[in-house]
Amino acid sequence: MSRVTGLAENGSNPPIFVEKQRTPMSRVTNSDRLSIRDQAERFLDTHGFSTPPLPPDQALEARNLEVVQLSLDDILIKVNLPPEEHEKVQAMLDARERTVAFRRGLPEQKKRWGALHEVAHEFIPWQRDILYCCPLLWLPAHVQRQFEAEADVFAAEAFFFGQQFHKKAFVGDLSLATAIELATDVYGTSFHATFAHYVEGSPLPRCLLVWKPKDEGGSARPSGELELHYYVKSKGFLGHISPGQIADPDGAVTKLFRDSSPGVINHEMIFAGMSGQGYVAQAESFSNSYNVFTLISQPTRRSTQPVGSLDACRTPRPA
Repeated sequence: MSRVTGLAENGSNPPIFVEKQRTPMSRVTNSDRLSIRDQAERFLDTHGFSTPPLPPDQALEARNLEVVQLSLDDILIKVNLPPEEHEKVQAMLDARERTVAFRRGLPEQKKRWGALHEVAHEFIPWQRDILYCCPLLWLPAHVQRQFEAEADVFAAEAFFFGQQFHKKAFVGDLSLATAIELATDVYGTSFHATFAHYVEGSPLPRCLLVWKPKDEGGSARPSGELELHYYVKSKGFLGHISPGQIADPDGAVTKLFRDSSPGVINHEMIFAGMSGQGYVAQAESFSNSYNVFTLISQPTRRSTQPVGSLDACRTPRPA
């Protein structure tokens, strides 16, 4: 399918926006998500966790799970996982031995998330019953993917205390500033996890764009360009914005990252539709010095090309 893009005032291609709603490809249905939230709330209630933040070490201790200082690669060899797949595994539960092993050198935020992820495997009844008899990596690939997706949902719901999050998060302005406050002052969670959970539960149509520095081919240094890594959208947000697009080098997103500007900035972002029509969305962006997070409203059609200092991005050309 060919796509036609318009040009921004500075000659950069705007990001491509596909207006038609796409069928969600999530491995966890809305019904399943509610069931897993119930399990997470049951876990919190059973072990007396009533207010955030949730300490992952206490969550492991509550389930009598011991962190063992073993080589994760050695464990993975024993379960016959090919060496090229080892780096994809950051933590592993042994349900029979009631132990959890983490990859050495795992960043603290990933280790915290991994702890709740492994607690999920042990606590969710339908997972626990299977994993007690059979290691996760011995299960069919589609079952592994389903269990992993469910464990991530459980970790999020536990960290954010289920329905409590919605009562705290959506009482005021829906903004990145609110999400930052929730991450730093309430839940002690990463910006990635907090922003994603915040947008997924939003009662308004919102989409979070996550930009990362684009790596030079064969080089350890970033190229200076920002690439759309992925996006997360609320239930009411319609449309698709393809990852892999490059941020306008003179736009707000790139300037924010390049200048290491603190705080949240407000701007607009323009898009090109399937037949070249223009769209515009209100946006706000924040950088944690590693990534840029952009929260946008539902893009709306414009009858004329917008004029002014708007943000845009382009699709990278093949080398």
